[in-house]
Amino acid sequence: MTSPSKSKVSPQAPESATVQVASPDALTHARQSFHTLLELAPELALLHKGGTVLYANPALARALGYPSGDKLEGSRLLDLVHHEDRSVAEGPLVTPVANADAGGHRVPVRWRCSGGGIRATEAVAAPVEYEGEPAIVVLARDVTELAESQHQLLQRDRMAALGTLSAGVAHEINNPLTYLLVNLDYVMRRLRAASASDDPMGELAGGMHGGGLPALVQSLQQAADGANRVRQIVRDLLTFSQGSVEQRGLTDVRGVVESAVQMAWHEIRHRARLVKSLADLPPVDANEARLGQVFLNLLVNAAQAIPEGHADANEIRVSTRTDETGNAIVEVCDTGIGIEPQVLPRIFDPFFTTKGEGGTGLGLSISHGTVRALGGRIEVESERGKGTAFRIVLPPAKPWRASTQTTAVDVRAMPRRRVLLIDDEPLVGEAVARSLSEDNDVQVVTDAKQGLARIEGGEKFDVILCDLMMPVMTGMDLYAEVVRRAPKQAGKIVFMTGGAFTSRARAFLESVVNPCLEKPLDMAKLRSILARAGRE
Repeated sequence: MTSPSKSKVSPQAPESATVQVASPDALTHARQSFHTLLELAPELALLHKGGTVLYANPALARALGYPSGDKLEGSRLLDLVHHEDRSVAEGPLVTPVANADAGGHRVPVRWRCSGGGIRATEAVAAPVEYEGEPAIVVLARDVTELAESQHQLLQRDRMAALGTLSAGVAHEINNPLTYLLVNLDYVMRRLRAASASDDPMGELAGGMHGGGLPALVQSLQQAADGANRVRQIVRDLLTFSQGSVEQRGLTDVRGVVESAVQMAWHEIRHRARLVKSLADLPPVDANEARLGQVFLNLLVNAAQAIPEGHADANEIRVSTRTDETGNAIVEVCDTGIGIEPQVLPRIFDPFFTTKGEGGTGLGLSISHGTVRALGGRIEVESERGKGTAFRIVLPPAKPWRASTQTTAVDVRAMPRRRVLLIDDEPLVGEAVARSLSEDNDVQVVTDAKQGLARIEGGEKFDVILCDLMMPVMTGMDLYAEVVRRAPKQAGKIVFMTGGAFTSRARAFLESVVNPCLEKPLDMAKLRSILARAGRE
């Protein structure tokens, strides 16, 4: 390839412009200046034609871990981009249009390093003329260190928010735990009395305690409701605590809003009435934890803008809707003290706070950056003494997948399924086996090696329920061995997890198509999986 110092590179002239022929000396000087700019520029720069790299400057080569830009020549531009960002980069960087605006359109793009790392950048591209033919120049500003600093700030803000809400979360968990345990205690006392009675059925039907079987059923239903409420609170906590997760994907915005409302409820309940108007929204391409933190910040700020003690006189309204262009809209409005007009322009500045020592000054700044990185925007309106309204506008993921409909399955007349359950917690195995034993033959082992021995020994199972995180041999290790030794059984594995809290576990679940059920298990979902297995 001709070196850039000898190449003919010039910006493309608009078709409508009158082209003036410059002197040869002027053209030579312009070319040399352009080449020198690319060689010495601190920004990462490359030239490509049709997506194939023609030239990469030393800054880009160093950033991606290559000895020189020559090593990148001939590469496909999108192969250098992180796979999650290729759809974002393809239009603006591969096929940009001439832009009259001086700044161009910058897009966040992560690049793959030769050693396996990632460099985060903000990139812009423009058409140029190279060797007398149309080409594209890409300039990228390395913001890796800035992104890491922002991540640390995000962690700090998230922990501060969770610390603020911790007492409320404990309160929200203790209430359902109370009626769960009280109801279970009542049922156990009634059953013990019946087992010690000469007339067990009469004792259960009423006896000296009264209430009869309907009271037992009601107590068990309330206990189950309490357990499900605790499960939802724990899931909400996981949504906001997974700070190291940067994976983006199709995200249910309404579901994230509802989780944020549950997390913030204890802050809200003593200050205002909560009014929800939540319409269905299109999914967006986002990280659930980061998006959840945005909504949680807005809700906590709305609550703290209202003094305690007059909840009946104040209101926090949370609404979701879709605008005429298909964007997802989330609004959080309060009747609090409002924001001073001279302060309003600064509310998204890092470390700016009106809360004194109690505020970090990070919440709104990080929220603004998160929404902007998703291609959205935050709008705010406020009037002193009357309240504040925040509006978040997010572009929908394109294309998005339709939500999966759960089809009711008639389990009658289905053959009994053979189920192998592998979990290192014996009580989990016993409880699940007891619940499934009416329609299934369930074999329980507490060690993955025992399960592997049975599979390798030739036993066939319709479903293999396997805990993901276990000592000695994990569910991930078991899967790898089953794929190698009994590949037909690998597709039968259904994972269970109390939380994929390691990077390896998260990456594994993203790489396999097998279902994964979160603990506490949704037994209706599990039975649906077993029913489908019985028909296959």
